[in-house]
Order: sequence, then C-alpha cells, then structure tokens
Amino acid sequence: MTGEIYMEVSDNGDHQLVDYQDVQPAVINPMDAAPAIFKAGLDRRKENRDTLMEWIRSSLVEGRDYGSITIRGQQSKPSLFKPGAEKIAGMLGLIPRFPNLDQYEDAVLEGKQITTIILKCELQNQIGEVIGEGVGARAVEDQDRGDLNKALKMASKSAMIDATLRCAGISEVFTQDIEDTLRNTAQPEHNTTQKKMDTAATDKQIDRLGALVNDDRLTHDEQTKLRGALLQGLTKTRASEIMSHFFGESVHQNGQWVRVSDGVIANRS
Repeated sequence: MTGEIYMEVSDNGDHQLVDYQDVQPAVINPMDAAPAIFKAGLDRRKENRDTLMEWIRSSLVEGRDYGSITIRGQQSKPSLFKPGAEKIAGMLGLIPRFPNLDQYEDAVLEGKQITTIILKCELQNQIGEVIGEGVGARAVEDQDRGDLNKALKMASKSAMIDATLRCAGISEVFTQDIEDTLRNTAQPEHNTTQKKMDTAATDKQIDRLGALVNDDRLTHDEQTKLRGALLQGLTKTRASEIMSHFFGESVHQNGQWVRVSDGVIANRS
C-alpha cells in the first residue's frame, strides 16, 4: 500500500489528491506485522536499549542508587534502590502514580484496621498513558511494628522499583529487595559450642532486620555493619540484641507490653 494515491473528498465538496506514505494496517500481534516493519522495530528498540544501558552504567552511583553484597566471597546481583529508580524513571520522562493509595487513606479515616498494604504503582508519561506497572506489599505489624506511615512509604518504594524494573526491562541487571538475598543467605554457622547452644534467628527476626537494612534512619556505617552481621549468620539472641539496640526494649507486664527503653532510631526522622 505504500506510495499509492488515494482520492479524498474535502469538506466543501472539492476533490483533492492526498499521497499517503507508509500506510500500514494495524496489527494486534507484533508477529503479524510485515517483516520489514517488524525488523525495523526490533532494531530501533535494541539501539534504544543499548543507549539506556550505557546511560545506567555511566549515571547510577553504586552505594547510593544501587548496591550489592558479598556472599561467600562472591558479589550478589545488584539491588536497585529508590534513588536509582527515580533517576531512571525521570530520564524516561515517567511519573509514578499510586492509583489505589486513596483506598488506604479512606480506610484510615473510617477507623478501619490495616494489617497489610498492597500498593500499585503506575509509571505514566506526560499525557497520562500507563507505560509500566509494579506492586509493593508490606505487613504493617510484622515488618513495621504497626507504623502505618512507614509501611505505606516502604510499600510505595517497592512498588515504584518494581514498576521501573519492569518498564525499563532491566530485571536481568538489578534485583529489587536486598533483604530477600539477606534472608536466603543469613543462616548462622554452628561451628562453636556457644552457637550450638543458641538457636538460629527466626524468620521474623531476619525479615525485620532485613527491612531495617534499607531504612533511611540508619547511617551508611550502620547499614554496612548490619548487612555484614546478617550475612555472617545470626543467632536468636544476637538478633534480639540488635533489634533492641535500634528499636528499643519492651517488657510484658499485667497483660500488656510496656516500653522500658527507646532504640537509637526512635528520634531520628
């Protein structure tokens, strides 16, 4: 059909010749496109992807935009952090939106108890089209000790990172949550009598400390030391000591929990 001449009738009844160039029928499945069009699209996307990857390598800063940990002498797959996701989305001209956030806001205003947060993130272009989607989940009590504000913040961060990884197609380069790696590798060694007498840290302890690794209230040095402690392996007692240091300590009295000390992050914003 390319290059053919078609007759078009103008609004005032006059006839005019219109030359339509590169007219192609719309296809639903890309595999049904004309071979030349299909190949041109693949070549264009490959070149654009190569440009994106080069930009990521030159622009993202390790330790601030992404990071990795050493597991048994080998570097883990890098984890994309929120600043890195924001850079990539901004460079692509995409704006994060959270379409179901207002549902949780309404629930709070209605006095409903929220135990789990599942936020959806949409990356939209300048005219509001959805280019990428992601999901982030958070257990309010188990992971954030009932701090709803923090749980919403962490869920939105996870959702945005997920959406960025999917939209940019860089899941083979980055993973999302470094605490997942920590939990899978943070198994305590049992090579001493003292360690054998203590049990391994529980999944709940590992989950909570793994989430704490990326908490903005920790200093860079504290995050590094905590990662190292998790990777070396924690006992239940040692994990409890670390949690008390950061979160404070509570005792059970007369059927309720009473706080007896504040952790080091209690007054940090």
